Amino acid sequence: MDKTENITWHGNKVDKNARAENLKQHELVLWFTGLSGSGKSTIATEVEAELTRLGFVAYFLDGDNLRHGINSNLGFSNADRDENIRRIYEIAALFCDSQIISIVSAISPFEKARREAREKIGTENFCEIYIKADIETCKSRDPKGLYKKAVIGEIAEFTGINSPYEEPKNPDIIIDTEKVSVDEAVKIIVQYVFEKQIDCFLSKILETSIYAAYDAGKIIMDIYAKDFVVEYKDDKSPLTEADKKSNDLICERLNKYAPYIDILAEESVDNKKRLENKFCFIVDPLDGTKEFVKKNGEFTVNIGLSYNHKSVMGVVYVPCRNKLYYAAKNHGAYAIDLSKDIFRLFDENTKIKVSERTDELVVMKSRSHSDDRLDVLLEKNKHKIKSQVDAGSSLKGCLIAEGIADIYYRFGYTMEWDTCAMQCIVEEAGGIFVQGDWSDMTYNRENSLNEKGFVILNREENRLD
Repeated sequence: MDKTENITWHGNKVDKNARAENLKQHELVLWFTGLSGSGKSTIATEVEAELTRLGFVAYFLDGDNLRHGINSNLGFSNADRDENIRRIYEIAALFCDSQIISIVSAISPFEKARREAREKIGTENFCEIYIKADIETCKSRDPKGLYKKAVIGEIAEFTGINSPYEEPKNPDIIIDTEKVSVDEAVKIIVQYVFEKQIDCFLSKILETSIYAAYDAGKIIMDIYAKDFVVEYKDDKSPLTEADKKSNDLICERLNKYAPYIDILAEESVDNKKRLENKFCFIVDPLDGTKEFVKKNGEFTVNIGLSYNHKSVMGVVYVPCRNKLYYAAKNHGAYAIDLSKDIFRLFDENTKIKVSERTDELVVMKSRSHSDDRLDVLLEKNKHKIKSQVDAGSSLKGCLIAEGIADIYYRFGYTMEWDTCAMQCIVEEAGGIFVQGDWSDMTYNRENSLNEKGFVILNREENRLD
C-alpha cells in the first residue's frame, strides 16, 4: 500500500507572497557542490554572513552538520549518499517556501541527485555553485585530515579517492578556488543574489542611499550658512568644500554597505573597473553648485543606481527645502517634505505622478544654462505653453515627476551623474525621459558625457516640434 494513501496535505492560510512581503526577499537556494577541501563551507559561511549584513535572511545548511542530526543514521554507500541529498533538498525546499535564502554546502557527488534537487526546488530558485579544485589541491589542503585517512584505507568510499565525484556539466556559477580568493568568490555570489532579488534589493539599498543623501545635505547646509571658498575646475565649473565633503560621505556610506557595487561620482577619480560591473552607483554630491554659490537654494544631492546600463533607483534630496524625492524600478516615485512628515519607505500617501496636461503646459528651463535653440523651440510652440519656470539642478525633473511642471528640453551637454537619479524618479512617476535624439539614455558608460542632451515629458503627445 502507498505510504501516503491515507495522508492528506494540509494547506496554509499564509502564502509565499505574504511571507516574501514580510521578509522583503524571495526564495532562493544556493547549492554549493565540490570535493571535500575545495572550500565549499568556507565560502558558503562568508556568503551567509554577508547576506545577513546586507539585510537578507539567510541560513547555512552544511552537509557535515546535518550528519550530526537528521542524517546521523546514514552512511556513505551510494544509496545513503542519495538519501542524504534528498533530505537536504527537502529541508531546503521548506526554507524556500518560507522565503528564506538557504545556503547548502554538500559534496553531493552525483549528477542525478543534484538534478533532483533542482527539480524539487525549481530551476528559477536554484543556483548550483561548483566550487572547483582538483583532487591534488584538495589533498594538499586536507583541512580535516580525511584524505590522509582515505589513502591509507582508514576511510572507505571517500569521494575522490575510492568513490566518484561527477563534475557538474552546466553549473550556474563556477568558483575555481585555485584562482579565485574567498573575498572574490563572495562578491561573485552576492552579486548573483542581487540580480535574482533585484526588486527586494532595491528597497534595501534605497534606504542606505536616502540616509546618505540626507546626511550629506546637512553637511552642505552647514557650509552654505557660512563664507566658503570657490575653486574652478578645468571646465570652469565651480567646486566648493561642500561638493568634496558631500562626495566623501556618500561614497564612504555606499561602499561600506555594498562594496560589490562600483561608484561613479563627480568628485572622485573614475575607476574604469566599474565597466565590468552590472551595477554602478552614479553620484552627484552637489548638483547645481552654481546655484549653491549664488545661494538661491536650488541645488540637490543626487544618488542613482544603474543596472545593465539602465537607471533603476534614484534619490534626489533638496537640502534648502528639506524635501526628498526617491524612486526604485517597479516601486513607484515618491516625494516627502521632511520638515512636516515622517519618512516611511514607499508610503502610498507620498506617491507622485506626472500631470495629464496636454495644453497650457508648464515648461522648465535651466536657470544657469540658457540656449538659443530652446528659445526658438518654445517660441514655435508658444500656443501650447502656459508658463515657463526657471530652476537649477535635478529639481527641474523632480517638479515634472510631481506634476507641477510638464516639459524640460536640455540641448547642452550634461554628465551621467546629472541625470541618473532624476531619470528613475521621472519614469517611475509615469513620465518620459530620453536623449535629445529620442534614443534611450544609458549609464555606466566608458564616456560619461551625455552628448545628445535630453528631454523630459509628462506625456508623449507633448513632444515639441
